[in-house]
Amino acid sequence: MAYEPDRQLDAARTPEPWDRVVTEAAPREHIVQLYQDQDFLNRAVCRFAGAALANGEGIILVPTLRHWNAFRPRLEAEGVDVDAARERGQLTVVDADDTLPRFMRDGMPDSPVFLGLAAEVIRKARAGGRYKTVRWWGEMVNVLWERGDVAASMNLEDLFDQLGEEQNVALFCSFLMDNFDGEVHTHMLPRLGTNHSHLIPVDDYARLERAVADALRETVGADQARVLEDRLLSDYREPFNMPRGQALLLALRQFHPTVADPVLLRSRNLYTAVSAA
Repeated sequence: MAYEPDRQLDAARTPEPWDRVVTEAAPREHIVQLYQDQDFLNRAVCRFAGAALANGEGIILVPTLRHWNAFRPRLEAEGVDVDAARERGQLTVVDADDTLPRFMRDGMPDSPVFLGLAAEVIRKARAGGRYKTVRWWGEMVNVLWERGDVAASMNLEDLFDQLGEEQNVALFCSFLMDNFDGEVHTHMLPRLGTNHSHLIPVDDYARLERAVADALRETVGADQARVLEDRLLSDYREPFNMPRGQALLLALRQFHPTVADPVLLRSRNLYTAVSAA
């Protein structure tokens, strides 16, 4: 992935709303990102890792080789000496495809084996106490998801949630998942809400909020849209921290399912139309 200096400078002046979530990730927080393009993944992961390095924290990355080959040049372009960070033990890179088979048994994660392996990785990342605070980003759950092993993927997410609590680490994972898919909203996001503290559903939160608001007005009318939005957001119990537009979509799914799909489809069209422009 080519480095984009102008875009980086713009981002530094006007941070994306998800920027603070990943840069200020605290121990025991568990963040999940939905992405569909490599650039969004690169920016989020490298910001999470770069903030850890700048803060003097340990950072563990568990990518596939393909994604590590995209992350590394971006980190280096942003001023990170990757080799030096690995040499001093502050940056740990573990191959996701190589690690998964070490704890999978009969198609499911073996809890004691996984927790033992992960705890050892974290112990080494603390480097004898030099890096007491540690962050972990990985995509083993996404590897399972992309294979269609949904039960195994969600089981592993539960184990990661347990790991974060036991080891006092900040966790961040990314799924190749379409946030404008009705099945994702119906089945996957409620499930992810059981073991994550924050959801990053899209790159541009302001554009999402405008798209959802306009889609709701077009679907039910302006007067009804105002009434629905206020009532839904006051009644809805958010499963995780997320942008307002996303909460409105999920509240519609829960309280007005017949309206949810048309609004979601129109939101997709409005969101992507602005992106294309």
